Amino acid sequence: MAYISRQDCGKAAAYALASNDYHSAILNINGAEAMTISKFIEIGNEATGNNVSYQEITDEQNYAIFDAMDVPRTTDGKFKKDSEAPFSSDGMVTFGQAIREGKMSLKTNDFEKLTGDQPLTVKYMFEHSDDFQIGARHSQDK
Repeated sequence: MAYISRQDCGKAAAYALASNDYHSAILNINGAEAMTISKFIEIGNEATGNNVSYQEITDEQNYAIFDAMDVPRTTDGKFKKDSEAPFSSDGMVTFGQAIREGKMSLKTNDFEKLTGDQPLTVKYMFEHSDDFQIGARHSQDK
């Protein structure tokens, strides 16, 4: 997957709305580099000094993790105030499924064509992680 920041997604949307050239266009807005989850974690570890490892789990194991965090499965659920994961678990689990099935593997330069800029890299996002946090951070894990 070519991971892209929410900031770049918002920028792309603003550019598309401000231009008459893209009102009926279909664009694939994605990040600077296509990579595996393992490569994503490697970049994160290098940038942060952490030693996170990746272990593939089943979708049901993934749901169990989110259930234990009281993350609702759907957007109709009740969201916990200051949640670490302010999303529905259905969305996050199906996102993982889409990556595994190769549905997120397309890499384009549509962001650059639209904005004239390069998208932020995963390395940059990790090096400036405070600017990219979502939800409350409660973990005390070391």
